Amino acid sequence: MNKRRKALNILVFLLVLSGSVYASLLLAEYVSTDHGSQKLIQDFGYLGILVISFVAGLNALVPIPAATFVPVFTAGGISLPTIILLLTIGTMAANLVSFLIGIYGGNITETHYPHIQKKLLKFYEGKERWLPYFVLGFAALIPFPDEVYLIPLGILGIKLRQFIIPLTIGTLIYQSLATYGVDNIFKYFLL
Repeated sequence: MNKRRKALNILVFLLVLSGSVYASLLLAEYVSTDHGSQKLIQDFGYLGILVISFVAGLNALVPIPAATFVPVFTAGGISLPTIILLLTIGTMAANLVSFLIGIYGGNITETHYPHIQKKLLKFYEGKERWLPYFVLGFAALIPFPDEVYLIPLGILGIKLRQFIIPLTIGTLIYQSLATYGVDNIFKYFLL
């Protein structure tokens, strides 16, 4: 029964993701022909990109990449470099929230579950020098929630300055790859 439930969850996730991409493509096609929609996106699109990327950046809650909506914003007249920059800013804000949750969780685990913090610390010891490379690689190339490592780093009390630059560069790389990929897919299906 457990395997069926996992398979069903994966199927539902893939259907939701496919539906989101399809809806985004339909909406982008509509926006590209409707001047009122283009004006609306030009007026509120920047804030919309930030909000969408922040919510998608908390992708443990909403596992749909923010880049899914790139065709809508490009159809509204926003340039790809601007979209990438705003997606990166929104995602970084979500990443910082995840890290802060970890810091708060560190205070709780230290008080109530010290064995968890000791296990995490034991796992981390001796690997400190690899942290920036791990964060850069994970943020840039792995389409998996960043919360997986940001919350434990907060729990351990790792200083943000130790990995903020690799996290930012990795997020910028990921958003660039995702944005250009989705944009090219959109152009392929429109032609």
